Amino acid sequence: MKKYLISLLVATTAHAGPIVQKPLDEFVIYDVPVARKTGTTIIMFPSRISGLYAKSVAAQEQDNAGFLISFTPGNFYFSIRALKPDAEDHLTVIYNRKAYILHLTASDKPFYNLTFFADDRRGKDGKMAIVPEKLLGLMDKAKAYPLFAANQPDALAGVLHAAPGITNYYDGFTVHVRDVWRFEAEDTLIFRVELENTSDKTIYYKPQDLAVRLDERIYTQSLADASGVMPSKSVTPAFFAVTGNGQGGRNHLSPDNKWNVLVVRVESQPQPLTGDFK
Repeated sequence: MKKYLISLLVATTAHAGPIVQKPLDEFVIYDVPVARKTGTTIIMFPSRISGLYAKSVAAQEQDNAGFLISFTPGNFYFSIRALKPDAEDHLTVIYNRKAYILHLTASDKPFYNLTFFADDRRGKDGKMAIVPEKLLGLMDKAKAYPLFAANQPDALAGVLHAAPGITNYYDGFTVHVRDVWRFEAEDTLIFRVELENTSDKTIYYKPQDLAVRLDERIYTQSLADASGVMPSKSVTPAFFAVTGNGQGGRNHLSPDNKWNVLVVRVESQPQPLTGDFK
């Protein structure tokens, strides 16, 4: 079964830092760690907010309130603070005729400033658009993920990581899925795989045709960094990206899935890949 980051599934991430930006998506439930001991959490939208609704969020301190909120009708922002260490609630924000769900939890490592921005990555035809340079940047960040995690964790805001440990078997070679990263704002997955040639012959494949299958759905690559060659008795790395759902919309896929990597084998070495960008 596919794992999605939509509807009632809560998209969880490691603490991403006190200042965070997230794209608006009415199909995502946003985890928001709220300040409790010091400071307040400021949440900002692109323009005026139409309404706020929650069960245990109040404008004045009271016994049954888990959060204290300050909001002036017509404003584009509000501040909120947790009143109890175990406070938790879902706050519905009505903005631009859509409802956005924030999962609030009291935290000692809160977001102090959370800014939501409108997703302007759509072309004139309404389909998702992402430039090649952006995809290259995402792939470079995935390759440097251990360094960012150790030294600049704030740079990984909005990035989910999984190490599936999945092996796909082919005649003469296997594909090991080592790492998958999801970049939420770009709705892009970056795959790091190892191609192990167990045969005595060189195997050629087409990097531009790398893809993944989930159930009956196939997602083709939007960028690949792969040689197209597997020397005999060798292990070679390959990276490739999957962006959107192939039809101009978002895929909302979790990096933790039972991925089946599709590799198209050819008889001779393919031409160098120039990129098949969506």
